[in-house]
Amino acid sequence: MRYKKIKIAAITMLFLFAANIVNAAQIKNLTILAEPNMVTALTKIARIYSQKNSAIVSISFASSSDLINDIDSGEPADIFISAHRDWIANLKQKGLVDIYNIIHVASDGLVLVTSKNNAKVPTALLEHKLSLENALKILDQNHLNLIVDNEGSSLGQYSQDLLALLQLSNIKVFEKLHEDKMSVFSLIEENPDNYTITLTSQAQDRDSLKVLSEMQNHNIFYQALVIAGDNMEAAREFSRFLRTPQARIIFKQSGFLVE
Repeated sequence: MRYKKIKIAAITMLFLFAANIVNAAQIKNLTILAEPNMVTALTKIARIYSQKNSAIVSISFASSSDLINDIDSGEPADIFISAHRDWIANLKQKGLVDIYNIIHVASDGLVLVTSKNNAKVPTALLEHKLSLENALKILDQNHLNLIVDNEGSSLGQYSQDLLALLQLSNIKVFEKLHEDKMSVFSLIEENPDNYTITLTSQAQDRDSLKVLSEMQNHNIFYQALVIAGDNMEAAREFSRFLRTPQARIIFKQSGFLVE
């Protein structure tokens, strides 16, 4: 399989939610690190939590590899939310998280998409409701271009694991770099002949995309891990809030699967 590099930026943003004015000693401060596709859901959830609990919640969104680097370098962090198996295991092995309070937040899946303006989609991809594996085999048979995320992100890890399992030889795979500025969706809009694997939560409500196939099992699991430190009790409280009915509804509305 051939791998080339296409530069696309990871999304890194910071949101701050201030609670109602109360005694400064009563205000809780939380710093959360999470993956970019959780922006919409966590923005809403953190706003509600801050209003209910007199808390200031700061959230940084970036790829899991960047967030892990922040934790390792001593940047302030109370909660890490990710579906990246290796990075979660890394934090556990280093003893940096409370292993007794790991919360399963939501699940996600993978979808194969292209631009809605792609006029060259193979007929076989449009005639039947194919599994993601069979859809990728059709791309391989037609020597088409597929853009995948880097392995530092959860999306990249699951996408590249799937490709390695299928052992496709003709598909032209391009791996995007997390530090680059252009998103994969922009690349598809600029070149409608490209295809990409993305998360179900990312593909929701994107009118520019045509969803061709979806993984039938939502086997990507997001976990909220409490980072060891002086603020663990407040972090545990927020992580439990992520499992409340109100938070679960928001996750579901944002394209995630919740139990």
